[in-house]
Amino acid sequence: MRKGQITKEHIIRESAGLFNTKGYTGASLSDIINRCGIRKGGIYNHFENKDEIALAAFDYSFSQILSLLSKEQENAVNSKQKLLAICKVYIELIESNVLEGGCPILNTAVESDDGHPQLKDRAQRAMNLLFEKLTRIINEGIQNKEFRSDIDPEEVCSYMIAVIEGGLMLSKLLDDSKYIRHCSSNVMKYIDHEMMNG
Repeated sequence: MRKGQITKEHIIRESAGLFNTKGYTGASLSDIINRCGIRKGGIYNHFENKDEIALAAFDYSFSQILSLLSKEQENAVNSKQKLLAICKVYIELIESNVLEGGCPILNTAVESDDGHPQLKDRAQRAMNLLFEKLTRIINEGIQNKEFRSDIDPEEVCSYMIAVIEGGLMLSKLLDDSKYIRHCSSNVMKYIDHEMMNG
């Protein structure tokens, strides 16, 4: 890998943690420079402005979430275990701080609702991808007769994501992982009582 590419990836990685904890508005270009240990000119060699860094940082953070989910689902033997793996990853986001600042979709959705349309668009696309992945798992479970055939995958996805992201938000706001654990437990009960076949 060339030195320029290494530097660019370093800026993205460091900025990702910064934006995910301080937010787009709260993280200044000075913060990025200080955190990366690179001069202003070094930043501008790779990015035109803060917006460009923020978009690349969001993409990086979301790719980390996807990687964590993929790793956790590797050993899942059925669709139920694949869904439960999502709960486990979100608990780890809070308890192990595996991704500085937590979920980039939640953080970006809250902050960029109206103020930054490009970041909002990125968060929407990321959420749509998450919906697609969940829908695929649910449809697979229906086809394998693991889940009931009359469940609505879109409705299930909405419920699961809303409950898990809500638990994440409460845990971050109140500095207590019990909320993500409570919400994950409710998702697990929902899978057992509302989705399982037989």
